[in-house]
Amino acid sequence: MLTEDLHPAELGEAPLFIETLMLRSGELVHTELHRERMRYTLETELARRGEGAHSPLLSQLYASAPLAEIDSFLTQEFLDPKKTYRLTLGYGLSGIVSLRLIPYERRVIRALRPTLLPPNFDYSLKWADRSFFDQVKASMPRDEEPLFLRPDGTITDTSYTNVVVELSEGLFTPARPLLRGTQRSHLLHLGLIREDDALTLEKIQRAQRLLLINALLPLDEAIELPPEALIPSDLQRG
Repeated sequence: MLTEDLHPAELGEAPLFIETLMLRSGELVHTELHRERMRYTLETELARRGEGAHSPLLSQLYASAPLAEIDSFLTQEFLDPKKTYRLTLGYGLSGIVSLRLIPYERRVIRALRPTLLPPNFDYSLKWADRSFFDQVKASMPRDEEPLFLRPDGTITDTSYTNVVVELSEGLFTPARPLLRGTQRSHLLHLGLIREDDALTLEKIQRAQRLLLINALLPLDEAIELPPEALIPSDLQRG
């Protein structure tokens, strides 16, 4: 169970989107990758809303200066340099509307349950509304995670991580994840992992291991599972 919020302050409207960052040794990790994803998110939302829509936050994100709300917020908090923290931003077109900082506690995951996605399901933007994932996980034990599959049988993500599969040829990640995570982007840029558009349950059962990564789970700290952690399913397809 996560410890209490250090600062659950609401600054205004309900957020449309969230962004989750790692704070380690007093420093935010991969901030430019997070800014890039926030810029993409806001530009996509502006395009969806059409002519006349605007975003003050987008202009701030293109500036090189740190976001004032985050800097001000962090200077007010007592941070243990030995701890890793999870900083969650809630934001919309107008700006950052909520900030939450909690000491990070790594979950224990022992099994992955193959779960078919609804037709046309989309989580390519990190929406604040995660009710779909909450509903799916409600009937599962805490140490179990859904492994979401597209209708064509290819795997995507769990509810909170990207997936990396270690095969004899190297490390691979689904080419069409639900969400393009910042850690995933970082590893692709470094050439440490490669995309594969044909990762099915049958294929990953022949893997050496499965790795779960996200902004707080870098590759060398990933949750590591054997292929046997996959719960048998009638969703298997070649």
